[in-house]
Amino acid sequence: MKCLIADDEPFILKDIHRTAKKVLGDNTEFFLAQNSDEVIKIIQQEMAFETSEGIQIAFLDIEMPYKNGLEVAKSIQSISPRTNIIFITGHDKYAVDILEMYVSGFIMKPVNEKKMQKAVDNLRFPISELKVKCFGQFEVLYGGIPIDFKRSQCKEVLAYLIDKRGALVSEEELRYLLWSEEEDTEKKRRYIRNIISDIRTAFRAYGLEDIIINDNKGCYSLNKEKISCDLYDYLEGRKQYSREELDGYMRQYTWAVL
Repeated sequence: MKCLIADDEPFILKDIHRTAKKVLGDNTEFFLAQNSDEVIKIIQQEMAFETSEGIQIAFLDIEMPYKNGLEVAKSIQSISPRTNIIFITGHDKYAVDILEMYVSGFIMKPVNEKKMQKAVDNLRFPISELKVKCFGQFEVLYGGIPIDFKRSQCKEVLAYLIDKRGALVSEEELRYLLWSEEEDTEKKRRYIRNIISDIRTAFRAYGLEDIIINDNKGCYSLNKEKISCDLYDYLEGRKQYSREELDGYMRQYTWAVL
């Protein structure tokens, strides 16, 4: 997810940024701006990337230099129509103007986690992101819809890379994962490479083909920054699960042990 925060007061900008990191999480990429020109430049730059969805949430102070937030929002809507705009203001006199713009909402200063969370929970354009579910049946979803893979082994190899938490995994290790003690052959090694290619192809439609990293020595790892994963949330203390839920970790794979 990409989030832009704009306020001409450096201390307020820093405070909003701190709050947004708590609400939106570590997988969010933040862009900070102190005037309208910087805002438009960031929006244009991010929309220029072919595989980018652009800025998904923009927190805008209404009273900024050069152009006020209302004027900036109109420019954003013309450049990036699906950017969720949330105004931040210290004056309720703008309420009617905000409603007429059909933005995602507004937050009255001072900003806190509760206010921001409520605004984020009611976005006009819900944010689709890659989510991985490890506790229970292993699933990979984008926008809440399961991703289809060409081969069933693709899903298991991806699950194994996720289980390894970013560590490099060799082709030999992946071969053993799928065929255990069977003889290692060039045909099996090619098949592993085809599986990796198929995983990348499945993610290409979502601009996420770089989710698998190749070190050019027959080893692969997962780009953890590209996914939202319940396993990583648990390991990093962001979420808690019951003993029963933990015992169901990737339950369809016999090798999966937490």
